[in-house]
Amino acid sequence: MISCSEMKKGEVFHCKSCGLELQVVKTCSCGTGGQGGACSVPLQCCGGDMEKK
Repeated sequence: MISCSEMKKGEVFHCKSCGLELQVVKTCSCGTGGQGGACSVPLQCCGGDMEKK
């Protein structure tokens, strides 16, 4: 399970079910962990987690 705070510029993530691919063009600046405004929702498509390609 990956959240946007863990993604790096240039990485590509894909959905194994439908084939959708997303490329990171700008990194997240929200932060991680229990901080206010931190990213906590995983990257998902078709009801499942997307995977790094």
